[in-house]
Amino acid sequence: MSKSLHKIPRVLVALPTVQKASRDKFNGILKYAHKNGPWDVQILEDHPFIANLASFGTWKPDGVIRSSSCALPANNFEAEKLPTVIIDPAHPLPDHYSSVSHDSRRIAEIVADTYIDLGLMQFGFIGSIPDFDWSSRRSAAFTERLKQHGYDCNIYRAKDEADWGIEQTHMRKWLLKLPKPSGIMVAVDQRAKQVLDTCLAAGIRIPEDLAVFGVDNDETICENTTPTLSSVLPDFEGGGYQAAEILDNLMHKKLKQNINRTYGVKGIIQRQSSRYSPQHDNKCTASAYEFIRLKACEGISVTDVARHMNVSRRLAEIRFRKDYDQSILDAIQHRRLERVCTMLRDTELPIGEIGEQCGYETENYLKNLFKKRFGSTMSEYRKISRKQSR
Repeated sequence: MSKSLHKIPRVLVALPTVQKASRDKFNGILKYAHKNGPWDVQILEDHPFIANLASFGTWKPDGVIRSSSCALPANNFEAEKLPTVIIDPAHPLPDHYSSVSHDSRRIAEIVADTYIDLGLMQFGFIGSIPDFDWSSRRSAAFTERLKQHGYDCNIYRAKDEADWGIEQTHMRKWLLKLPKPSGIMVAVDQRAKQVLDTCLAAGIRIPEDLAVFGVDNDETICENTTPTLSSVLPDFEGGGYQAAEILDNLMHKKLKQNINRTYGVKGIIQRQSSRYSPQHDNKCTASAYEFIRLKACEGISVTDVARHMNVSRRLAEIRFRKDYDQSILDAIQHRRLERVCTMLRDTELPIGEIGEQCGYETENYLKNLFKKRFGSTMSEYRKISRKQSR
C-alpha cells in the first residue's frame, strides 16, 4: 500500500444508520471531511454492495466517531487508544472520552413552551425504554419548565420493558386516567408512535383529548402515524459536523484534553398530533385567545381584542376571565413575554430590537416589566439560559 495513500486520515464511523438521526449525523461527518479533508471515511456495517472492513488487519483507522450503542471489534487494533468522539452518549462517559450531545434541556423547553402557548394547562411525559440518561434529562427539563409557569407534570412509569403487549395495557390505563386535555411529551418518535397507537385503540382523541410531541422528526414514522406526529428536530447534521471537527483536532494533537460539546435544535415540525385548540362553549373567547396568540406581538390592545370579539370591552373582559381565569391584558403580556424569552435565548438581537418585535413601545418599560416578572434583568436571563443549554 502506498505511503501517500496512508497520509490521508482514516476515520471509522460506527453509527446505526438504520435510524434517520444517525444518517443525518453521518451526513454532517461527510460534509466536514469534504470541506476539510480529504478523509478516508468508512462506516462499520454489513453492506451487501461493498467490501467490508473485515478484521482491520490491513485497514487500520486513525480515529473513530461512534455512538455509545455501537461496540467496536477488539481484534487487531487497540480501539481504546485511538482518538475517539462519542455522539449522543446514552450514559455519562469516563473523563478520557470526547463527546458531542444534543441539548436535552432545550428540546424539552421548546415542547413545554409550545404547549403553554396553545393554552394547555395539564401535562405528561413518557420516556424511552430503557430510561436512558438523555430521556431522564428531557423529563427533568420538561417538568422544570412547566413548574416555572406554575404547572405540574405526570410522569409515566413503564411496567414491562420486555413485552409490549403487557406494556401497552399498562400505558392505556395511564393515558385514560390522565386529565383531559393534556399535552404529552414523548422522549423519542418511535415511542411516540406507540403512544398514538395506544390512544387510537383506547378511543382517546388526538389532539382534542391529548396533544402529543415526539423528538427526532423521523419522517418515516411522523408522516405515517394516525394522526401524523409532531416532533422536535435536533440539529443532527450539525452534531456530526462538530464530532468530525473535534476528531480532526484530536488526530492532529491540537487538543491537549478531551472536550464535550452540545449541539442545538433545528426546529419544530407541527403536524396533526399537536394542533390543539382550546374548546369552550363560548366560541367568542376561543377566537379571542387565538387572536391574542397570533397578534400579541403586533402591539394589539384590549380594545382590539374586544373589537375582534364584536362586544363591548367590559363584556369582553368578563367573558374572557370566566373562560381563562385571567384578564385580556394579562394574556397579551404573557404571550409577549414568552416571545421575548425565546428571542433572548435563541437570537443575538439587541434588547431594544427584541422589544420592538414583541410589541413594546419603549425599551425601559420592557426592562422594568421583565425584571418585575422574572426577578432578573434581560441580560442576566440571556446569560443564564444559554449557560444552562450548554
